[in-house]
Amino acid sequence: MRCVAALSLAGLLAAHIGSPQVYFTGVAGPYAVDVIVRPPQVVPGIAEVHVRVADITVRNVVVRPVFWRAGSKGAPTGDVAHAVKGQPGAFTGELWLMASGSYSVYVTVTGAAGSGTVVVPVASVATGQLALTPALRMLLGALGVLLVAGVLTAVHAAVGESQLPPGEIATIDVSRRARRGVIIAVPVMALIVFGGARWWTAEADAYRRTLYRPVETTSRISDSAGIPRLTMSITDARWRAGNVTAIMPDHGKLSHMFIARVDSPFVFAHLHPDMLDLTSFTTALPPLPAGRYRVFNDIVHETGFERTLLDSFTLASPLSHGGVVRLTADEAWSPDVRPAGSGIVVQWAERTKVAANVTGVLRFVLSAGDGKPVPVEPYLGMLGHAVVMREDGRVFVHLHPNGTSSMASQMAFAIRDRGDTTSSGRLRLDAAHTMDAAPPTLSSEISFPYAFPTAGRYRVWVQIRSAGTVHTSPFDVTVADSLGVADRR
Repeated sequence: MRCVAALSLAGLLAAHIGSPQVYFTGVAGPYAVDVIVRPPQVVPGIAEVHVRVADITVRNVVVRPVFWRAGSKGAPTGDVAHAVKGQPGAFTGELWLMASGSYSVYVTVTGAAGSGTVVVPVASVATGQLALTPALRMLLGALGVLLVAGVLTAVHAAVGESQLPPGEIATIDVSRRARRGVIIAVPVMALIVFGGARWWTAEADAYRRTLYRPVETTSRISDSAGIPRLTMSITDARWRAGNVTAIMPDHGKLSHMFIARVDSPFVFAHLHPDMLDLTSFTTALPPLPAGRYRVFNDIVHETGFERTLLDSFTLASPLSHGGVVRLTADEAWSPDVRPAGSGIVVQWAERTKVAANVTGVLRFVLSAGDGKPVPVEPYLGMLGHAVVMREDGRVFVHLHPNGTSSMASQMAFAIRDRGDTTSSGRLRLDAAHTMDAAPPTLSSEISFPYAFPTAGRYRVWVQIRSAGTVHTSPFDVTVADSLGVADRR
C-alpha cells in the first residue's frame, strides 16, 4: 500500500485512554441515580463513590465492591454511604479495591418506594506511583540522620562508659574502646542504610512494572480486491500465550474501532472489525485522506474488564475505492464536514465555561430541518454515542448516554451472578441477544455524563442514527485548567 508506519506509543502510556473516573446514569429499582466512582491510583487502594438520587426522600444508600471472580456471593458486605450535608439526595462512601482486574460497585438504594440495586462496572488497575512530597522527604531525611546518630551514640556508650561502675571516670583505654566500637559500627550502619535504599528502589521498580499499560500491537494496511483493509495484530506475549480471558460482544460487536487523523482538519471513522484469530482484528477502510492517524480499538473481556487497544499509522497518499465506500449500516466516517442535506442539526446546548475535572453533562440539542424533534433510532443499543479525544491523543473516551461503562460489562456481571457459566468459567452468552430492537423515538436532546480530565483542545464527535443513516457531528472545545472560556463550534 502507499505507506504504513507504526508510530511510537511511548507518549500515550501515561494518557487517559478511557475515563479515569467512572460515570453512570441510570435507575436502581424505582430510583433515578447518578453514580461517580473514582478508582485509586494504586492497588490495593480506596475508591471514592459518589451517589446522587433524584428522590431526595431516600435515606439509605449502600455501596458494595464485587470482584469478577468472587461474584456477589463471595463479595464482602456493603458499606453505608453517608449523606452529604447541605446536598439533599447526595451520598458518598469509600470502598477498598484489593486486587487488580474487573470490579463492579453494587449501589443499593432504599426509600419509601422500596429498594433497588444498580451495577456499575469499574476497572481496578494501578495507574500511578505516589511520590513523597518535598516536606515529607526532608522530614524523613532528618529523622534518618537522627536515627543513625542515635545508634552510633548508643554503640559508643555500650562499649565505653556503660561498662564502668557508677561514678567512675572513663580512662583513656575505655575511651579508645568506645571510639573503636563507633568506627566498626559506621560501615555496618552504612551497609544497612545503602542496603535499605537499594531494597526500597527495587520494590519501587517492581511496583512500577505492575502499572497498567496498553497491550502491544502492530497495524498494517493491505489491499483486498481493490478495498484497503487495516489489520491490527496483538503482539503482547501474555496475550499470544493465551493468558487473558476471552472477549465478548459489546453493543452487538466484538470490537469498536475509532480512527482519527492527528493533523487538522480532523477525520473520524467508527468501524467494527472482524477477528481473524485470537490476536488479530481486520476491517475495510473508508476513503481516508493522507495524514497521520491514531487507532483506538475498544474491546470487553468476559470478566467485564474494558480495554482499549492503541496503534497509529501514516498514509502518504489518500486511499481510493474507485468511488465506492463499502461500510456496514452500523459504521460511519466523517471527513470533518456535516453531511449536506442531511436535515439533522446537532448543537451543543450550553455555551458556558468548561474546566478540567469539573463533573457535568455534555448536552446536545437535536432538531430536523424544520426545527422539530428528530426521529432517533437506537444506534448499537443506545440513543447515541460520543467520542472525546484531546488534540494530542493523550485523552480518549467512548461515551454513552448512561455514562462511560459498556453494556457488555454490566451483562458479564449479571451472567456470572446468575451462574450462567461453563465449567471452564466462560460465560454462556445468549446468542439470540439482538440490538436496536426498539422503535424510533422523537428526541430533542441527547446527553453524556462526563468530566474532561485535563486542560487542552479537544474534539468531540456525536453520533446518532435517523432514517437508517448514522449522522456524525464534530465539535471543538477548549478546556481550561480552571473555570475559563471554552470555544465550541
